Amino acid sequence: MVVERTENRIREYSLGESTLWLLSLETVEEAEFIRMYACCSRKRQEAADRIRSDLKRRQSVGAGYLLSCLKERFSIGEEPVILLAGKPVFPEKCGVHFNISHSGGYVVLAYGKAPLGVDIESVRRADCKVAKRFFREEEYRYVNGLEEAGQADAFCKVWTGKEAVVKASGEGLSVPLDSFSVLGETVACAGNLYQLYQQKLTEPGQSFWVSVAQLVV
Repeated sequence: MVVERTENRIREYSLGESTLWLLSLETVEEAEFIRMYACCSRKRQEAADRIRSDLKRRQSVGAGYLLSCLKERFSIGEEPVILLAGKPVFPEKCGVHFNISHSGGYVVLAYGKAPLGVDIESVRRADCKVAKRFFREEEYRYVNGLEEAGQADAFCKVWTGKEAVVKASGEGLSVPLDSFSVLGETVACAGNLYQLYQQKLTEPGQSFWVSVAQLVV
């Protein structure tokens, strides 16, 4: 994953056939936050106004801001619609596919020419009970076989990979997480093949795994 540029707090990364935007809200001043809010759709603004948690409100506005930047880049005049499983898509065939995720003070948007999914999670303590229940056997052995210091990192990497794949599929968690493995660079899931890109990002005082899964067409 190679950083291409940094503009308006957005870091742009190239990931094969897709592009990733990373937005940090950690140090955004109130005046800049208001500017981002103004870029959001009216529906997004109204939704953000109803959110009591300051963190979740900032995440929602950050996502709306990235979406506004995407629409501006590709001259898209319509708002996305939400599919039954929760995946946002543009209703007209504009040739742009995207997905959004957030964790803490960071929001990511991935876009490309084929359906994709993205997930970002901060590295925390591994939950081996969750891994035993939801991971494939080889994934569980991979996480559980490491020393404690490495388990958290491996658990987060696998978890974000799985989230990215099910989001790319558009089927959400109706796809059993133990029905496919994300230990390779390509993932077979629900009759489709996905290219998986994974990268660990280190920020002051914290680290994240970002995973992007894109349909191979």
